[in-house]
Amino acid sequence: MEAFAASSAFSGLAADAREWLAALKFARPGVLWLLLLSIPLAILHWWAARRSRAARALIGRPGAVAGQLTHPRPRSRWRGASHSLAWALLVLGTAGPRWGKSDEAGVAIGRDLVLVIDLSGSMRAEDMADSQHRTRWEAARAGALDLLDTLAQRGGHRVAVIAFAAKPKLLCPLTTDYDHARAAVEDLDGDAPPAEIRPGTDPNASSGTRIGAALVAAVEAHDKRFTGSQDIVLVSDGDDPGNDDEWVRGSNAARASNIPVHTVGVGNHTQPRSIEVGVREKNLVATQLLEAPLKQIATDTRGEYVPARRDVPQLGEFFRKRIEPNATREISDDRIPLPKERYAWFLTPALALFLWNWLRGR
Repeated sequence: MEAFAASSAFSGLAADAREWLAALKFARPGVLWLLLLSIPLAILHWWAARRSRAARALIGRPGAVAGQLTHPRPRSRWRGASHSLAWALLVLGTAGPRWGKSDEAGVAIGRDLVLVIDLSGSMRAEDMADSQHRTRWEAARAGALDLLDTLAQRGGHRVAVIAFAAKPKLLCPLTTDYDHARAAVEDLDGDAPPAEIRPGTDPNASSGTRIGAALVAAVEAHDKRFTGSQDIVLVSDGDDPGNDDEWVRGSNAARASNIPVHTVGVGNHTQPRSIEVGVREKNLVATQLLEAPLKQIATDTRGEYVPARRDVPQLGEFFRKRIEPNATREISDDRIPLPKERYAWFLTPALALFLWNWLRGR
């Protein structure tokens, strides 16, 4: 029982350590390379100590020489290690470690981004080229998570998430709480989409893919105060069985609000894939990536078309290169989560070690 309790306690500590490492962020991660200097510093200290011992040996035996000193220094095997430890703590503290949530109000400087993900029936087609045999919606979700990881590393940008099929649904309003947005994306399931976005028995639901309605919802999800620092990213296969150009309504709404729509096409654009549709009676329907409407939406709104096709879209890289360099907005709001600075936890023991080494060396 004692061994089991000890094992459980160790597992709990290991889990806590993993959570802490996952939450640990640095304000200035570029400083961390200075940690490598602790190795040559340790070697230099060892070499200087060896030279000092060799010089004393020329005078006489170490014990006899130490007896002649007015203030003999006690030998310390840990002194060299303390120098390296102090340097490592100093570098970590300078890098600006942060974890947890601060009670202070935050200031977010960046762009506002609404992520729109297609969960219509055609997105269940399994025609992606990766080894995991993803469906289109799974590739779209993986690309969205890649985007959220990039936003979390950069900070300051706000993101909202919308899923749509026959109707759109706002899953996460504009926020800098990337954990909340990530949870909303991770919960997406194209095989069992939310009931609110399915056609259901609505007689007005002429199609299960209403791109225009989704784009209108994305425009409405934006903060009207920050025109010029807003974007919409639409991930879809562009396959609307209604074939009524309904997407034009959303494109016009985004253009009128001066919001670029960056469209991301997923699926095979050359070879159709059959999927089963219908609730009671299953029918086979051919579907493929239709790039024409996605390209036109991007052109009409001054956005860009990203032809991911059979690959998982690299939305993080696209954001860094195409969206982030554009104009930003600044917003101060008590609701913005601000990570708590923890530099004192590292700088204080570092200075204490340097002081201890200095006093020992006098």
